[in-house]
Amino acid sequence: MKVFVKGTTYLAEPGSYFKDSVKIDGDFIVPPKTQFWKDLVVSGHLSLGVGSRVGGNITCNGAVIGRGCLVEGELNSGSEQLTVCDGARVLVIRSEGNVLLRPGIVSDEVHGENILVMGKIHCGKLMGRNTRVVTN
Repeated sequence: MKVFVKGTTYLAEPGSYFKDSVKIDGDFIVPPKTQFWKDLVVSGHLSLGVGSRVGGNITCNGAVIGRGCLVEGELNSGSEQLTVCDGARVLVIRSEGNVLLRPGIVSDEVHGENILVMGKIHCGKLMGRNTRVVTN
């Protein structure tokens, strides 16, 4: 599938699917409902569009995981902000920085420096230096 480049920002074509692992050297903006059948490695910031699916692991420096996304492997983030939006499913979330979890996410484990949970989530373990839960 086509990936467009503007400076250090990459943009996938709408309706894309990727059969092999993908490696991006820069920031990556992914449109809604994009399919990755294997791993996704992004050296910069990842914006994963609503309803997208990653069949393997994600490695990035920071990310916004869109509403209703499915990550069947681990999400490994660097020191930038990591936000996982409403209803996303991620097997394991690991971050060296801050993690924001929106309502309805499902994960076995979450590791981060500071974890902020906004509403009800389904999670096995929350492990961070500071963990705060804010409910309605």
